[in-house]
Amino acid sequence: MAMLQDDIRKHYESNWQRADESAQGLEQLRYSSPVEDEVLYPAYRELIGDLKLIDEDTRILDVGSGSGRWVQFFTNHFRPKKLMGVDFAAAAVRLLNRWYPSTTHTELKFDVCDITKPELDLCERFDLINIANVLFHIPENDRYARAVQNLAGHLAPGGRIVTTEYLPRSTMRTEWMLVRSRYEFEQIVHAAGLKIIETRAFCFFANDPMGLDGPDTASRGHFGRVRGMTQQLLTSATEPGTRKFLIQMLAEIERACVTYARERIADVDLPSQKLVVLGAR
Repeated sequence: MAMLQDDIRKHYESNWQRADESAQGLEQLRYSSPVEDEVLYPAYRELIGDLKLIDEDTRILDVGSGSGRWVQFFTNHFRPKKLMGVDFAAAAVRLLNRWYPSTTHTELKFDVCDITKPELDLCERFDLINIANVLFHIPENDRYARAVQNLAGHLAPGGRIVTTEYLPRSTMRTEWMLVRSRYEFEQIVHAAGLKIIETRAFCFFANDPMGLDGPDTASRGHFGRVRGMTQQLLTSATEPGTRKFLIQMLAEIERACVTYARERIADVDLPSQKLVVLGAR
């Protein structure tokens, strides 16, 4: 049965509570694919540099902070003035407050927040809003549209939203996600007073193959099988050196595929997840 937003919230309440209680260090809070991290983090840093999205005065809003993946990314690689992390799961916010103190360069603040709430007001405007792997976990259309409107309303003048999207040609529903087509996405973005500034593909196999249209018996299924075999290979590699080599090798395969395809196909058409930058129209 397909989950709604309240079902997803309940899952993450228990998930982040277990993570907080069992973790002995930040490394044990990791939940993303190590291959995706190896590809995505440099790609995101390059995007930030190319578009000059962060400097020492930047105020960042991280939506769906979870166990702090992006909190670590921004504080490890940049020195923003302030980073506010919000999550709809109270357990996540307790975890974030426990594990992530402010630094000498960046004020950190965490709060419980549902971005689909009508008339949401965080009492601040932000230069960069990061919302990775969140929007397609809002299945209800009214809540989704409201979330995008709320994001637009919290942008400072000249600010940017960076979201991760698949942008297939047709909308697809899974148990966990409603992946809206590029056309639906563009309409909702436009209605919120936003436009797409930049789209950059980054992973073919290290994430769900939802950028491809069609059933699992066709191309999307083939991509899914490759992903499953990749995960199996990494799980079987227990020796640290071997595992590190495999991660680097698989990341290089991802980069090679994206680089080759990008010379021939627009990023929006690549069968991958994308970093999508939004700004005011």
